[in-house]
Amino acid sequence: MNMVSLWRYPPQPELIETNTGLPSPKYFQLHPFFIWKPEHSIMERLRNNYILPCLYRCQNPNVVSSGVGRPRVILGITGQFYILASRLCCKACKRYWFADKPQWLDILPQRFRNILPAFLTHKKAICKTVMDELRRSGKSPNDMANQLSEVLHLKFERAHLAYLLSVQNVRDAEAGLYGQKTITGALRKDDTPAPFGDYGDTDGWNGVYVSAHYLIECLLHEYQRQEAALTQLLQGTFGQVFRSDHTRKVARKVTLLSGTMSSYAVMNENWMILFWVMLQSESEQSLESMYCGLSNRYSVAGIPKAKYQWVDRDCCAAFRVMDPGPYEHQQWEAWRTTEATVAEVTSGNLKNLHAACRKFNEDMVVKLDLFHCMRRFTRECVSEHHPLYGSFCQFLSSAFSVVDQGDLEKLKNAYRFCGIEPSNPTKLHIREHCRTKVPHPRELVQWVEEVLHHFYLAKDPNNIFLFKPSMLKLWWIQRIHILRGCLSDPEVEEGILYRYGGTLQLNHVKGDGAAVPIWIPVRGTSQQEGFHFHQAQWVTGNRVSPELFQAQGMTGVARWNYQRLVDLKQPGVVLPGVFDPVLMRVKQGIYKCDRATQISSLAHLQQGHRREVWPAICGARLSTCAS
Repeated sequence: MNMVSLWRYPPQPELIETNTGLPSPKYFQLHPFFIWKPEHSIMERLRNNYILPCLYRCQNPNVVSSGVGRPRVILGITGQFYILASRLCCKACKRYWFADKPQWLDILPQRFRNILPAFLTHKKAICKTVMDELRRSGKSPNDMANQLSEVLHLKFERAHLAYLLSVQNVRDAEAGLYGQKTITGALRKDDTPAPFGDYGDTDGWNGVYVSAHYLIECLLHEYQRQEAALTQLLQGTFGQVFRSDHTRKVARKVTLLSGTMSSYAVMNENWMILFWVMLQSESEQSLESMYCGLSNRYSVAGIPKAKYQWVDRDCCAAFRVMDPGPYEHQQWEAWRTTEATVAEVTSGNLKNLHAACRKFNEDMVVKLDLFHCMRRFTRECVSEHHPLYGSFCQFLSSAFSVVDQGDLEKLKNAYRFCGIEPSNPTKLHIREHCRTKVPHPRELVQWVEEVLHHFYLAKDPNNIFLFKPSMLKLWWIQRIHILRGCLSDPEVEEGILYRYGGTLQLNHVKGDGAAVPIWIPVRGTSQQEGFHFHQAQWVTGNRVSPELFQAQGMTGVARWNYQRLVDLKQPGVVLPGVFDPVLMRVKQGIYKCDRATQISSLAHLQQGHRREVWPAICGARLSTCAS
């Protein structure tokens, strides 16, 4: 078996015999190099009768070696190395080029490019490990440049230390430190060790310097290589339930030349991102083009469009609310809901003008997200440290969500089966194993009003009110949303509001009595808020170009969607252990081609044809396919 490696590593300098001389620093300054000679016999197994193409598209190419080109320095995670590429010549057209020329590498089959340890461009070259680390860690180019510079300089300092220790070892032996003196010192003409040199000496260590600008160019080049695969992954993401909201975390962190104010993202029921755009204006008109594109995506794929969407604003027709008068918030009559109020807010033109209804699906049911509604109430409290703040939040949460009594009774029975007395489920267990529902408008208004009636004049021992005076106007606004049904759960079939996540044995007790279901809320907002945090992490620095922002944003969204698929753990879905869109697409294409070849070969065998040459592994696959 011919085992060949294209890597060449320097010898261990401490083990080199120097006879009577002192150790030479040149052996400590060597770097590994990679041999790239596709035309050589060393790569004959890889070519496999493949005729190397001519860079200039000759009809009958005859590519041969014409010498060795200049070594190209490659920056890696653990240090630098060289690529030693050959100089090629086509005898048909009498033209020359180097084997590491990117235009020629793009012509070669994938198996050739896969061997190369680096991404090569016309001027730049960077190791694949650096790009993997840059994409995986999410560090800014400045931080990554500092990290690589430190690694490279540390390797230089350690090599310098190894050289000094080797010289000291020889001198210690000559001084008889180990019990017997050597005579090598008397035989040397010059007893002065050669200087090791500096980091950037061209005739010495020849260290490379890395800058953030260099890494940005490499990152953009890598994004251009993966853009088609990333676009395909994102365009293949669909959903039947949408959750969307605005955030200004990215706009606060990053200064863009376009002057964007906020970002807008749309999630599906599995918390995967369908769209993420940056907006200059938070009006509905700015979202029309996005929903038009989303509608085209569904139409081309032939998939039914989503019917439900939870939003953070613009959930119903526009309305206006007058400002309350002075001290009006201290009179309960201003807080009460009368029949006249109900008739006023539920009559007239209530048609929703949301962009999703106008440009995506006219039958879209738009709901206001419960988390954003409750957060508006809590913001009108004077402080989170008010003694009554916690009680108010607890009562308000109980008013907005009602626990399903059937699920609660099953959980109590599981408590009794496990011997837990009294059978009072904890909040954590109720949240995981019991479904909740937002009541109907009239019922919800009544319950929230009772909570406000209990706290609207509440004070702490220092005579400080819990509510700000502006709480009354907020209640008038949110009451309109409640009465119009923007918060109440729609009457839908099973699987829309909650997704079944399997069963769990309570307290690890065996038996059907201890098995409780796991319900995952589709309209929950924890994943949305987590996505906002990740958005700010993906975009590094506070000033970025549109190209870098696009590269980091799309890569981050695709990685987020991939992680959501990993978390779902759907049966029958096999995902790769790492995220690399181009790698996944190439492997998928090879599997499809291999499968098509197997089916074609099976058809030939069934028709009586016989294949003379068929590898053993393919024969095993063929027999499996036939069975």
